[in-house]
Amino acid sequence: MIADVSVVIPSHNCLDYLPYALASVWAQSLEVREVWVVDDGSDDGTWDWLQQQRLQHPRLKTLRLDGVGCSAARNAAIKLCTSRWIAFLDADDSWAQDKIARQIKASHHHPDAVLLFSNYQHFDEAGNAIISCFDYWSLPKEDNDLLMFSSPQIMAQNLIGTSSVMAKREALLEHGGFNESLRSASDWDLWLKLSYSGLCIGDQKELMNYLMRSGSMTRARLKRLQAMETIVRQHQRHFSAAQWALRWAKARIAEGYGEWHNENRQFVKACQAQLTALWLKPSWWSLKTLLGYCKRGSHGMFG
Repeated sequence: MIADVSVVIPSHNCLDYLPYALASVWAQSLEVREVWVVDDGSDDGTWDWLQQQRLQHPRLKTLRLDGVGCSAARNAAIKLCTSRWIAFLDADDSWAQDKIARQIKASHHHPDAVLLFSNYQHFDEAGNAIISCFDYWSLPKEDNDLLMFSSPQIMAQNLIGTSSVMAKREALLEHGGFNESLRSASDWDLWLKLSYSGLCIGDQKELMNYLMRSGSMTRARLKRLQAMETIVRQHQRHFSAAQWALRWAKARIAEGYGEWHNENRQFVKACQAQLTALWLKPSWWSLKTLLGYCKRGSHGMFG
């Protein structure tokens, strides 16, 4: 049996990781129809390696672009896909063996679903598990593996990992795919758009491994925070009846700015950002973080 699924993998200088990502696709208990790997301007030998792989894997298809960015690379592949469903996988992530099979089964139980995703585990570069996504967001455990997620939940928590997603190609095209004008977080923007038009189903089982590459989060944080602010502004009209979701999203952004300023030893700004987060979404953790920034700032001033 072959699932009516196309896989889209953008890759830029990820030859150290791409073989493991592809291996997890070939190892799926339910085969997919095709796999599109977009080599987006790599200079590490990715393209030549992919041409060798095509000789071994007839379902592998390749596209070469000139550094257009992840969103544009995914969009180009989406247009070439021939399946009803599209599954996304980043070149440095990997799937559990039953990922596609479970999501296809879930789509049969929920024919109105436009987006299916799953819990996933964060790993460091040494292969050590850090924390699962659902545990990070403190989601309560449910007896049913499959959970429905509303637009307000997706706005408030942004818990959908791109490499865990399988979405209907028709819906992706209807919403214009990933917004290429956003410098970051275009995945969150697209999941929100999809949530307005159909069901979003999350699987509590960890079906994806997410690699936390050292330094990547720090380098990308400011760009992502600025993009997230843009996304909240663009989508806020949909949440007039769910203001709590906007407050939670804005609190998360404020926390991010607090971390950014703290790392750059801008402790007054870190405290101001964290105070905003505490006001928007009060919690003991947020208060503890604020006190930590204040303590570091006082040490910097007087010690």
